[in-house]
Amino acid sequence: MKNSIMKVFLAGLFSGTLMLPASTAYGEGILADLFPEQDIEVSVSADIALVDKYIWRGFRLDGDKSIQPAFNVGIGPIEGGFWGSFDTQANDSLDSDEVDGWIGISQDLGFIDDTMAAVSVSAGHTWYSFPKGDTGLSQGSHTKEFYAGISVDTFLSPSFTWYHDYENESSGGADGNYYIFSLSHSFTLEDTYGITLDIGEEIGFVDEAFINGDGGYSTTSVGLTIPLTDSVTISPMLAYTVPWGDLEDSNDGNQDDEFWGGITASFSN
Repeated sequence: MKNSIMKVFLAGLFSGTLMLPASTAYGEGILADLFPEQDIEVSVSADIALVDKYIWRGFRLDGDKSIQPAFNVGIGPIEGGFWGSFDTQANDSLDSDEVDGWIGISQDLGFIDDTMAAVSVSAGHTWYSFPKGDTGLSQGSHTKEFYAGISVDTFLSPSFTWYHDYENESSGGADGNYYIFSLSHSFTLEDTYGITLDIGEEIGFVDEAFINGDGGYSTTSVGLTIPLTDSVTISPMLAYTVPWGDLEDSNDGNQDDEFWGGITASFSN
């Protein structure tokens, strides 16, 4: 599912950002008069991921390799898109086929004061659907989730996001909350080509989302970003996920520690 950065191995197949002056984007008319001489940032990206396991918030949703495409659009602070996951094997009993859509808003706080420009806030909504059923759910299961977060563009890039799932468990939802903290940093290993060592940590806590309503997980990742050209990079990565509380309880989540990894190929212009 969206917002789990540790599950994506092939990301950013197509991405780009351009600045469109309102007069160029709208020509003559109401919008051009409402937004005179203002630049509107428009970003478009399409991703495709190949994962050896589909791990989401401490859960193994599929132990088989999966293809995970995505398409995202941003217009100023408004953003949204679609994300999917499709099982490519049948080595286990899980079938994680999934199609999601999301929309949100993201804005740094530089408009309040220049010293706040490094702080960004976001909020939005995600729709999840599982056409074939997922990890024991019935065919056609679905759920919905609000999210709100804050991040700081500084050393270790700390962020916190609150997710509120408000669908009934009988429909495929969790009817509870997730609280996710993350840290990450990239160290330059080679200046000429800009090769970096990328380290990340994500810790999630569960609130009333499972039978006993507690527990959580930790995912640690180590990877490289290797530029091949100005617009193409590859990023091999290894990750280790440890669940605790309800997530590892045999009567509830029944999840084990997971070691997984892969490679990300990214294109941007």
